Amino acid sequence: MKTLIISILSILLITAILPSCEKTKNEEQLVQQEPPITFDSMWLCNSRTVWDSAKIHDALIGKWKWEYISCYWNPEKANGEDFKTLSVEFKTNDSVDVKIDNVVTQKSLWKVKTLNDGNFGLIVSPIVLQLPGRILFCGDRVLFQDSYVDGCDNYFAKQN
Repeated sequence: MKTLIISILSILLITAILPSCEKTKNEEQLVQQEPPITFDSMWLCNSRTVWDSAKIHDALIGKWKWEYISCYWNPEKANGEDFKTLSVEFKTNDSVDVKIDNVVTQKSLWKVKTLNDGNFGLIVSPIVLQLPGRILFCGDRVLFQDSYVDGCDNYFAKQN
């Protein structure tokens, strides 16, 4: 009888432990996902140019494919999958088209604004969830860095 109770308790213990092991493994895989370029590299690259609102405006014009998201409150879930078919097209008439699978799902108006820290961000109406925060450029990438106010950072790559 004692052996039966020990066996049952052992099975229950193993059953309880196995799912938590799998969850830890999946979480470890998510942690390994990295942005296409580190924030420090992005910041350094961006700081090599003297930006003003007109230069930011002109640099944004065109099509941008979403690449990666990382959120301040949940960095272990950073990934390049959440919005992998999303793209935005900034137009010279200050409109922006948001596309999913190349189908326009939202149209907004946008304007460059100077932030309190001297960097630049956007006013977008209606809001596009992937576009808040500081705007940082490096080569053919732009980062909308909102983690400085506990938001999400979204990376985009310029399309030809």
